[in-house]
Amino acid sequence: MDPQARTILDTITALAPDVDPNADDARWLADFRYQTALLKTFSGDPEPVHAITHLLMPSESGPLTVRLYRPKPGPLPLLLHIHGGGAIAGSIDGHDPALRALANRTGWLVAAPSYRLAPKHRFPAQLDDCWTALLGLTGHADAQEIDLSRVVISGDSIGGTLATALTARAASENGPALHGQILLYPNTDLRRHAAYPSRRSETGNIIDAQSLERQIDLYLASDADRADPRTSPVLADDLATLPPTLLITCENDPLRDEGEAYGQRLRDAGVAVDHDRFDGMIHAFLQMGGRMDATNRLLDRIARWLDAR
Repeated sequence: MDPQARTILDTITALAPDVDPNADDARWLADFRYQTALLKTFSGDPEPVHAITHLLMPSESGPLTVRLYRPKPGPLPLLLHIHGGGAIAGSIDGHDPALRALANRTGWLVAAPSYRLAPKHRFPAQLDDCWTALLGLTGHADAQEIDLSRVVISGDSIGGTLATALTARAASENGPALHGQILLYPNTDLRRHAAYPSRRSETGNIIDAQSLERQIDLYLASDADRADPRTSPVLADDLATLPPTLLITCENDPLRDEGEAYGQRLRDAGVAVDHDRFDGMIHAFLQMGGRMDATNRLLDRIARWLDAR
């Protein structure tokens, strides 16, 4: 494991409360959200950007907030980024330093929806909110100075799962034309006790196996949802309509093997896939730019891939 990654794991252990696996859902969720919020500690100072604005988009559940990070004036391509956190935690505020860096490094307009969280709002509320954000942004492209010839969806962790579900929905429902998807260490198989070797060998590195199962139980409305291709995209029947993909996995991540299995399924379907496994790296390292040299390499990799779009 990368020494900087090991230091971060040791720091999290020192800062985070002991999680009682027998705690009721409310207490367990409070501890989990606290631990997720700690990741911002490693993000470094937030970079200045040209402009940050907020849109309030109408939806059936009420106004949806979408934050826009504009690195420079004028029409820009759109990168819609969906934050991680197991769909039960995380926020655009927690990802704010990473999103600023992403906008500055790529030169793209980065939009981040503040989607509803489970368990108060179970799946598919999160996907519906991201769909609302995508339609709202592309439907008002002129007003937001968005270049519709380059629209890419990205996401980290469960955000990567939502990102690929969103691209599939756009293809199946004649939605906006998408020109790529960026999947950063995504969950791709939420079936109970899915048997991927990395889930055993890397457990405890940000994610542990028992906690992962509880996250999923709080996210989904029923056990049957675990096999829904929108939550477990590795089970999708047809992936051929999905756009070119940048897939990032981490050597020391429990989700490594399922992410790479999904990458192979995409290739088998004829989708162009660029895959980088970051050696020695851990889950969530997009948010660790203040302490992790590899985060800069990740941002550069994303920027180079977007330049090719």
